[in-house]
Parts: sequence; C-alpha cells; structure tokens
Amino acid sequence: MAQVTFFHYIHKDTILHRMDGRLKLLCMLLLSLSASLASEWWHYLAPLALVAIALIIAKLPIIALLKDMKFFAIIILIVMVTNAFTIAGDPIPYFPFESVSMQGVITGLRFAGRLTLIIMVCTIVTGTTSLLTFKNVIEWYLRPIPFIPEVRVATMINLTFVLIPVIFDSYTEMMNAQKSRCVELRKNPIKRVNFIVFPLLSRTLRRTDEIIYAMESRCYSEIRTRAIFKTNKIDWLILTICVAVLFFVIL
Repeated sequence: MAQVTFFHYIHKDTILHRMDGRLKLLCMLLLSLSASLASEWWHYLAPLALVAIALIIAKLPIIALLKDMKFFAIIILIVMVTNAFTIAGDPIPYFPFESVSMQGVITGLRFAGRLTLIIMVCTIVTGTTSLLTFKNVIEWYLRPIPFIPEVRVATMINLTFVLIPVIFDSYTEMMNAQKSRCVELRKNPIKRVNFIVFPLLSRTLRRTDEIIYAMESRCYSEIRTRAIFKTNKIDWLILTICVAVLFFVIL
C-alpha cells in the first residue's frame, strides 16, 4: 500500500521523540501562533529555521514530506489567487490581468508561508509523538476543565488523527490504481470525482466501522490508569526557544 508521510508517527530515538508530550504540544501551539502573527518577511526566518532544525533532529524524511505537500498545494494556490484578485492595490506592470494587485500577491504569499509553516510544525509533532501519547496529553490538558469528559473528548480527537493518515494513504493508493487504468486521462471532471471521491468516502466510512468494532471487541472503557509524564532540562530549553521565537515575531 502506498503510504504518505504526513501525520504518520515515525518511530525514532531522538530528542524530539523523547520530549514530554505536554511541552511538545505547547511548542506546536507557540510556533503555529508565531507563523500566524508574522507580518514581515524576516519574521518567518526564525520559525523556518527552527522547523528545519527540528526536521533534521527528528530524522524525518524531508524529501518525502516535501513531496506530500501536494495534498495542500491546491488549497494554498486557491487562497493565493483569491487574494491576488480580491485585494485592492497597485496593478502589476505588464501583467495581462489588471485586477491582480501587487498587495494581493504579497498577501497571498504571506498566507502561503504561514500555512506551510503550520503544516510542517504539525507534521513534526505528529511524526514524533505516538497516538497514545497524544491522547494522554490532550486528556491531561482537559482534566482541570469542569463539565468536560476529558477521556471521551481526547479519544475523539485521537481517532480523528488516526483517520487523517488513513485518508491520505487511501487517496494515494486509489490515485495510483486509477493511473494504472488511465483514468486520469478522462477530461470530464465529474467522472474523475466519481472515480475518486465516492470510493474514498466509502473506504473511510468502512475503516471507521472497523475501528469501532475493534474498540468494542477489546471492551474499551474510559476508566483506565492515568499516564505519567517526565520532563527534563532539554524539554524546557526547547520550550524556551519557542517562546523566544514568538517574542521575536511579536516585537
């Protein structure tokens, strides 16, 4: 089965894999916030450098991750084109479309940079954190909040992250199968959607049923032993660096 790298846990023995999941999730939020608040081009340098260093330390397949960015390329492209045509500003000299403004293109590029950084940060966290650890971290954060069933909510979020790579893998496998049958040569977009979307939806729902039956067969219960987390000095150092990056972007 063809498998993509996005949102897959890749088992390694690195600093990021051993890092406390609570601080790792907090670092993800801080870096995502830094990317969202970046307004000037040099603001992207610190988060980008930190993401590049994290990819090297975590020993994640960088080339495979870059190839898998094609799943988000269409979304980034649509937003860039929309901003270019809808935001008023100075027209681009010698450009055939007068409605495209320089400010719109710059805004679209900024959004593309922000979204790319956020996707890469989330990929690093999910690639270095097992699903069980991720569930325990969410449960730990939700536990002090009253009137929220933390175990149930954490399980729902965890199952969502289980299905995301399943959808990506199913899509890649189906596209390869359709290419071998020359389905991609069909010019009718409705037929192409019919050959991809509906089988993908059916396979995802079938996989969801399999997960439900597996949980029921194992007598799943919300009553279980709470996880124990350990934090060391390196974890706090990484968190401090992420906080410094956020202040660099804000200030």
